[in-house]
Amino acid sequence: MLNHSENSTKSKPEACLNFWQPLVKKIYACNTNGIFPDKDGVFAAFARLQKARPNVGFEISYKQESRGYRERDETLAICISKSFGGRGSISLIVNCEAEFLSIHFEYADIESFNVPFRRSQCDLGATLDNLANFIEEFPSYCEQSSRIITEIEKEQKLEEIARDTIRATVSHIMESTKYSWSLYEFENTFSLEVSIIDEYTVEMDFNTQNYLERIPALQGILEQTENFVKEIPFPITIQLQEKSWSRKFRLQVSKVQNFHL
Repeated sequence: MLNHSENSTKSKPEACLNFWQPLVKKIYACNTNGIFPDKDGVFAAFARLQKARPNVGFEISYKQESRGYRERDETLAICISKSFGGRGSISLIVNCEAEFLSIHFEYADIESFNVPFRRSQCDLGATLDNLANFIEEFPSYCEQSSRIITEIEKEQKLEEIARDTIRATVSHIMESTKYSWSLYEFENTFSLEVSIIDEYTVEMDFNTQNYLERIPALQGILEQTENFVKEIPFPITIQLQEKSWSRKFRLQVSKVQNFHL
């Protein structure tokens, strides 16, 4: 009998997030003097970058940010942003009355995210240079991200083929035996439970890395185990645990004794 649990495979969005988030964080540059320009200075720095890199296509805008529930608690933030033509966008948002800056990043394969940074510790000029460099490298980053997705898709396909093989092979072997059995499927392993002579249960754990060597030996192991337990005169529990965690294998033979009052 097959029992499927919910399998979690490696998430493509999660892998992409792990790729992009560190790159965005690296845009920030630290200062050494704790001085950050005022609102006019920020706008001037944004304008200089826009003029120095005309081919990038920077846009400068203002947005209202709320500091509380009342309308008068709203403050004005300055944004410099770049759109990647439907694939995403990146914005550096500076509120000179707030403690933190924020970089907002959107990309087609992941949920958008924000990376904050303490304003007093930011070197704005160096950060803007890093932002421009990030945008210039964006096509290269996209290629790397695509390769990550392709590799994950290959791994997932191979994993699913291996899992299908395990299900089919175990089912084929066990259906030809006299034993009742259940195959349980978990995130990284399969667990096969086999009832022998009604009272004994054999448990075997295996995964997609070791099933080729384990499953062919299955029928012989069960026959040997049955011959062994037939000679046991009283209830016992036997557990064999391999020392190497990398092998992920467990063979357990146990007998349940019923107590009557």
